[in-house]
Order: sequence, then structure tokens, then C-alpha cells
Amino acid sequence: MSRLRRVVLLQLAKAWKLGLPISVGRLVKVFGLNSGLVYKFLRELAREGLVVEEARGSWRLCDAGKALAGYALGSIPKNVYEYWAHVVPEVYYYIAEPPSIEWLGFPEKVLVIVDNALEGRIEPPKNYIVVYKSMRGRRWRYDWDLGVSKGFAEQSLADLLSYDLAYPVEQYILFNINRVDIDEVARRVTPNGLRRLATFLAFFRLSSGKPVPTRLNYLSLADPEILDRRLGEYIELVYANGVAERRGI
Repeated sequence: MSRLRRVVLLQLAKAWKLGLPISVGRLVKVFGLNSGLVYKFLRELAREGLVVEEARGSWRLCDAGKALAGYALGSIPKNVYEYWAHVVPEVYYYIAEPPSIEWLGFPEKVLVIVDNALEGRIEPPKNYIVVYKSMRGRRWRYDWDLGVSKGFAEQSLADLLSYDLAYPVEQYILFNINRVDIDEVARRVTPNGLRRLATFLAFFRLSSGKPVPTRLNYLSLADPEILDRRLGEYIELVYANGVAERRGI
């Protein structure tokens, strides 16, 4: 079976178990599939009475496709994110984690952004921070190596700044400050996340004297309460990289 057909079947099967349809638009975006070939396969399944298009571009597996769903679900390999890989369609969630984070250590709880439509339908394990949100405008894609959906780097950083106070986002930004699109992160954060971002950037700028590659007016957005709460963390992070020695502090 081709990769495209396997993906479509698995998404339909997992969505069917949750009583939900699958959007072809999301399938194409998240998995990078050819929309024409996806529709061709869905029409084949529809002729066999296995799926139905319940709204334009939105398809649902019929009860007649129960055996097909069982086959698809039984083909899922072992996964470090076991629950998400086996239960939730990848078009309905993503793990908010920037790339290459092994050097940061692994968080006690992993942040996952989940479509509002799944609230009350799923019961994720306790080692996840689950935030139910509208997925409109969010950027994520399927990671073929990990077997789960992951947010794009800037999207994930914005979500972590907004919803996970314990994650060392600032450390990632500092070590990747010339690679991260800070303006894109700023466009995607919540107001609280924006203040957290601006406060760290302001501290970094004033401590190191280095310019920050952004058009964001972070100095005016810096929050004294956040600075007071995170000052020890910021000092350890920024001054541990030779700033104090270079500036004679």
C-alpha cells in the first residue's frame, strides 16, 4: 500500500473512533500530500460505501468501514509518544517542541496543542500539558521520523512561551538568536507570552549590549513582574556565556 493511502486510512480510522471527520485540506497541509490523489482515493472508498463526504472537503469513515479501521489502527508501530500516535489524528494536534532540543534535556511534561473539537473526546496521559485551541492559522506538520505531528519552530516557541512556564524557551532563543524569526514568534504568542519574550530580549540587550534581530519594540513591552520572577534564571543564562567577563562586570 502506498504511503498516501496508508496515511489517509489511518487518519480516517482514528477520527472515526473519536466520532470526527477528516479535512482534506488539513491532510494535504500536515502530511504534504497531493490533493488530487487524496480525492481520487477517497472517491474509490466512497464507491465501495466505506466513506462519505459529509461537507465539502470533509470526509468521514462509515460504520461499514469498521474492519478497514481495525486494519489501519493495527498497523501503527511503537512510538515514544504512544498515546498521540495511536489515538489522535495528526490533523487535530501537534507537539509544541522546537527542533534539536536534546541539549536542553527533556521536559517533565510535553506541551501539546489540540483542536477544540477534541475537548472532552480524549483523555491524554498526565505527562502532557494539553491546551485546546482553534487550529486556524497554526503551523504544524507530520514528522515522518517521530511518527507524530510537530509544530514549526516559531509556532512551537510561541506556544511554549504562552503555555509552559517551566520550559527553557529563553535558552533555546538565546542559543539560536540569529536563526529564530523572532518577529514570527511575536506574531503567534499570547499577550502573556509576548511580555515574557519581550522581557527576556530586553534583559539580554541591556546585559550584553548585543542587538536583537527583530523589529519588535521589546524594551517598551518588558514586564517588571516577569523580570523579578525570572531574574535569577536570566542572570544564570546570559552571564554564564562570558558576558560578565567581556563587559567587566
